[in-house]
Amino acid sequence: MVAQLDEASKPKHTIAAVVLNWRDASNTTECLASLAQDAELDRLVIVDNESDGSLRQALSAPGTPEHVLLERAENGGFSAGVNVGLRHALGAGADFVLVINNDARLSPGAVSTMLAEFERDATVGIVGPAIVNEDGSPQALGPRISFPLRIDETAGSAHPDFVTWACVLVSRQLLEAVGLLDETFFMYWEDVEFGYRTRAAGFRLAVAPRATVAHAVSSSHSIAGDRVQLYSAYGLGRIAARHRPFLIASGIRAVLRVGKRLAARRVRFARDIWLAYRDGLRETEQPAFERVTKESWPR
Repeated sequence: MVAQLDEASKPKHTIAAVVLNWRDASNTTECLASLAQDAELDRLVIVDNESDGSLRQALSAPGTPEHVLLERAENGGFSAGVNVGLRHALGAGADFVLVINNDARLSPGAVSTMLAEFERDATVGIVGPAIVNEDGSPQALGPRISFPLRIDETAGSAHPDFVTWACVLVSRQLLEAVGLLDETFFMYWEDVEFGYRTRAAGFRLAVAPRATVAHAVSSSHSIAGDRVQLYSAYGLGRIAARHRPFLIASGIRAVLRVGKRLAARRVRFARDIWLAYRDGLRETEQPAFERVTKESWPR
């Protein structure tokens, strides 16, 4: 249970944590238990996408840390699910919100270390930690984007172009200024898009390299299968539609993705990837692959 602090020792800022679950009660319960050890966190919020009651049952076990469970009948994607948690946290008065994947684990003191970046620079609106793989190798640290749409996840920039939302600490001030995650991005590229909006509004993004988070490969990837790649292609198109300097580069990336599948003799899937990119470029609200039944996969 998150420590209940008396008024004399209560931290200056109220911080809520938001965790998104999708068909992974085991990791989510472990993440919740880990977060409960951090006295900086005042509220733990779990959002259950496409809830079937299994997470609720798992969290009803004796000794489960105090939390708020928000269940959603549908799976609207990463952005939509996280936004449910963000709205709840802001409505409950949080000054900062820690968003963390259910398969990520904070190192001791990570929240305090990230919070110090806001206190050091009043223009900072969002902070990312050093995200490492389970073997300790770097996964994400100060990402930068260079022309032509080359993304270096481990560039180590003190003020990156974006931070991955596998784990971020974001301020109420920034969320009220620029809004929440763009829900037209089901998964992938929403962090890049949010980075553009953050900088356009005059805020800075920062990294706290001494705050480390171990992040496993998402279990949702294996469950979603090929659709993960289609969501990525769709998001690639949407980014290019909004940031025209990346149009040619994004087209090249899409063609290379298609070519890779053609080389593997996956003609239908190659076509699906191209159509997903095209729909993103057109900013189609419902991409073509979303209208295909789950039973027809893999393709």
